[in-house]
Amino acid sequence: MKAKHHAIDLSNLSTDISCQRGALIRTLLGAQKNSAARLLQLDTASAGYLPPPVTARAIPKCAVSPHMSKQAMRLLYFLAIILLATAQTAFAEDWLSHYYESPTPERFVTEVQALSKAGNLSNPESAALTSVFLGRVMAANPTQVDAWLSQLGDLKGDDRQTVLFAASLSGTREAQDYLGRQPDAGKYRGKPVDIRAINPKEPAVLDMLWADFFATGEADPIRRIVVALNYDKYSGALDQYAKSEKTEKDRDKAVLEAVFMAAMWSLESNARQHRRVGETLEQIYFAGGLTQSEQFCLSAILAKAIPEKYEFTRLEAGQWTFKRKPTIQGGAGWRDSGGRPVAEMEAMKSKDDFAGSLLATTDEDWEKKWNTPPETKPNFNKAGIVPYGKKVYILTFFANPKLDQLGKANVRCDFRILAPTGKVSHEQKDATCFAGAIQGSPYALRMSAPVVAFSGDPDDPPGTWRIEVMLRDAVRNVELALGTTFELKRP
Repeated sequence: MKAKHHAIDLSNLSTDISCQRGALIRTLLGAQKNSAARLLQLDTASAGYLPPPVTARAIPKCAVSPHMSKQAMRLLYFLAIILLATAQTAFAEDWLSHYYESPTPERFVTEVQALSKAGNLSNPESAALTSVFLGRVMAANPTQVDAWLSQLGDLKGDDRQTVLFAASLSGTREAQDYLGRQPDAGKYRGKPVDIRAINPKEPAVLDMLWADFFATGEADPIRRIVVALNYDKYSGALDQYAKSEKTEKDRDKAVLEAVFMAAMWSLESNARQHRRVGETLEQIYFAGGLTQSEQFCLSAILAKAIPEKYEFTRLEAGQWTFKRKPTIQGGAGWRDSGGRPVAEMEAMKSKDDFAGSLLATTDEDWEKKWNTPPETKPNFNKAGIVPYGKKVYILTFFANPKLDQLGKANVRCDFRILAPTGKVSHEQKDATCFAGAIQGSPYALRMSAPVVAFSGDPDDPPGTWRIEVMLRDAVRNVELALGTTFELKRP
């Protein structure tokens, strides 16, 4: 999928910041509803951001051995067909493979009927993963479930069973109420199967996890697929199977190697085609807590899927390096739309790969502008001369906070508004700008949760008012002192 480019116009700041926004982060999250994100071109130095080279106890295979026997290769291809062809068949249409980017639940009934006509609902190789996909869509739209299922009530045989299974997987009360009224739905009643809790030891599980992702765009199913990278320890099992007595144990090992190789292939392939997959893999990698096999294999996947950003090099037996490629200009900091470094100013700074900016705007529709579609260019007007009674909105942005051992960020803010006399008009200390897991790319520019609004009262002095924000990355232990001004003027 081609990356979408945006630019934030900070008006009088005379800086056109090139950015891209991951669709996943457009979702507003509770109290942090303003934490929609835009991916900016913040170039970070690899030494302070990426982990150092790791010496491996054993190099994971992470690729098909060139010495694999023809019999083993034929078995691999057979298993790969079982594992991958079904997903490609079921998710060939944009509605399924790109649903998470722009959900259109209103098409649910029409699309299910089309899947039925195409034979996907009755195909034993695609029915289960289709059920997972449809179940996730139902889970996100519980009030529509009963109407949808009623409209699809004329489906027969295996088609109907696939839809009933999807209803069960949704885990919604509405689905259970519907299933309770259907005489042929007894086996689908009760607690649903949690697909994300199943170890990915079977080809079908990987298929269903991808179906889960295509419906939701969430990181959890991809993290479960990453677990399959631990099956690199079965490398060689396919080759050995061709020469073995072909016992059940031999077959199980061969299947696990095939699952490992399919996980490698599908993660890399989808990271190339779906920006959010690549961003999610970056987030998983940099959050830490990976096994050695997961770290090595993800390094190889990221370098192959995003070669313009990462480099994965074998140094000698048992050693590899993984690093971010340097840009032509080099160095860390803000860059314009052409990738050229932008001189820092009081309202826009970076330090140790953590970046922040401050904007005072009189735009009443600042939130609407920020939450525009990815292909639009939001334009914020910097507050200049502000009349009494006009609101000034203080927007604070940050990017690339460091994650703790649990994969969570902790960004704090101190706010101060000073009158022309130097008197503190408003002060707020240690406010939570952002706390929790970062969804999407670590390079995404996020708007902090607290948005402070100010308006001049009749007894406030006219003149130059100053806004100061101390932006802190509590995990990295880095502070950015940001500041800006506006002029309060009587009519």
